[in-house]
Amino acid sequence: METPKDRLESFYAALRNLDRLEREDFREIIKSQFRPTLRERYLTVNYHRAAFNVEMMLAIKDTKQFQTLSLLARAIFELALEMKSINLDPDAAKKIELFSRVELLKSARRLVAFRHNHPDAQFHHQTQEEFIATFGQRIDAEAIAMWPPNPPNGRRPKINHWTLKTVLDRATEAGQPFDRIYHVHYAELSWMTHSGVVSPLNMTAEWVTSFVGILYSIAADSYLEILEILVNEFKLYVTNEHLKKKIICNRDLGFTRTPEEGEAVMRRHGLWGYFEPPRPCSSVE
Repeated sequence: METPKDRLESFYAALRNLDRLEREDFREIIKSQFRPTLRERYLTVNYHRAAFNVEMMLAIKDTKQFQTLSLLARAIFELALEMKSINLDPDAAKKIELFSRVELLKSARRLVAFRHNHPDAQFHHQTQEEFIATFGQRIDAEAIAMWPPNPPNGRRPKINHWTLKTVLDRATEAGQPFDRIYHVHYAELSWMTHSGVVSPLNMTAEWVTSFVGILYSIAADSYLEILEILVNEFKLYVTNEHLKKKIICNRDLGFTRTPEEGEAVMRRHGLWGYFEPPRPCSSVE
């Protein structure tokens, strides 16, 4: 009978295999892109952030660090969702570029307003004042043009994300596995990230093991999506026709315990003899 520790080890191994695949078949190719477009640069930044988070998750061997693992798993999920949103919107790059400037302007105005209300507070504010004076009106005008007021009431939409959608809406639009992860696990990830909700109060060693296994599963599912998006966006299938199957196969190899099981998985994906399989899944204390 499979135990929570068995599941944890399997999902850890799946994530480890995807990390190894990313290092061997993705990293240098993506880094060597010649004159990437703005869209490709945004994708790459999110991908690199996710890759670093995966490395940190795999470096943590102690399940007592479940809060840190939860922060990392949530970040990987959100970065994967961001890349999926970019993948679905042909105008994503110009929206992200403008949204970034809108956020800078919002932050600058908040800081300057605080200085106005607290004249005795000592901190640097001149740069923000200059930014508002120089770029404020132009950014406001561009934002109105990009995200115009709603026709029924004439109110400007709240710009909390460049898609104008909530995490729930973006996850629903993205489909599997994003909507499943959001509805099943996102609340618990948020409880572990923010203060206010304390759950559970009576955690046991078995609960921690089970929860950490879930965190590795979220990270593995999200990272798999990131790698598939990279294959499509950068057309990596042109030079590596088996790469998409290789992603799924490496994930599935995490659930094998013996070389024979590994061979069966690779044959099922039509990849036996195509690459050296990773070692059987390793334990996490």
